[in-house]
Amino acid sequence: MLFIHDDIILAIAGNSKLETIFAMKRLSKHHHDIIKKHERSIVKEAVKLYTGGDSSLLPALGAICSSQDVDREYLYSGSFGVLKELEIRTSRADTLLSKGQPIRNRIDAAFSTHSAFFDLPQVEQNLLLSRIKETFKIVDRLADCAAEVTSEWMEAADKSTVKKLSGQESVLEAHNRQLELIRALSPLDLAYLYHLVMWAGQAYAVKFPAFMADADDFDRLLAFKEAILRHGTIMIWAIFKPTSGTATSTAGVSYPSKPTNEFSRFADDSIRLILEEIKIFNATDAANNRMPPGLHMTMSKAFVDNTGRPSTRLPIEMEHMVLSDIRVN
Repeated sequence: MLFIHDDIILAIAGNSKLETIFAMKRLSKHHHDIIKKHERSIVKEAVKLYTGGDSSLLPALGAICSSQDVDREYLYSGSFGVLKELEIRTSRADTLLSKGQPIRNRIDAAFSTHSAFFDLPQVEQNLLLSRIKETFKIVDRLADCAAEVTSEWMEAADKSTVKKLSGQESVLEAHNRQLELIRALSPLDLAYLYHLVMWAGQAYAVKFPAFMADADDFDRLLAFKEAILRHGTIMIWAIFKPTSGTATSTAGVSYPSKPTNEFSRFADDSIRLILEEIKIFNATDAANNRMPPGLHMTMSKAFVDNTGRPSTRLPIEMEHMVLSDIRVN
């Protein structure tokens, strides 16, 4: 067999998807051992295929939350499990934005009926879809704040120097970090984030017209949008997952699918809990309200604060910003 230097093996692996990395491990015992030994460094390089080199799209320590099922398993930094999860996220984004899917239908409807997006050239439509797909990554970065908080204890060099937070403390700390991330986003990122959750909300209203007919219709829709920002694109997948016997596969990496109703229960429970929070917030005097601000509300406020544009024109201003970004002269 032709000898390949270890540095070349590692360089190839660090620029490959998981299917290729696993295929390389099967070539020989030496390939298997060298890849296993350098798993962390390989993953550090390979995640750039997902982030495009933008390190802000993943927590600093590299640990993330699994969205393979509703258990949201903690995935250790530098593990091949991280690469698998990123490929799952990419595959799901491709599926959810493909022709005929509910969110894509709302975007396509905007191209044909909405005054601002009406009759865009195909190249600008494609650019908008590409930007929305990238925004899925921002949504999942928000959700990964939970793993970020956990990793500071789980992967600490000296655990005796780090306080392990209780369950409720971890949830609150993750929420606070989500708020910080949203406030730090650029106005353009906020505009795309706004449009993603808006179109997802429209698709939710179309899918569940009975919910939109009850007294809580506006608050329920807001709760769904808030759930997307808190939990990531697993929430979008839970609602709009195509009905089929097998899950999608990306780059040859297949993963088992739990029953659709389990995802549905996860989504329903999450939305119901947030809906209760909204009701409590609305019923509580502002001076006595100790609840942290919602992510959706913070997203809108951050855009106003960062641009100085009037809150009364928020949707229009965000629309104009998106259109300026995709405009091809």
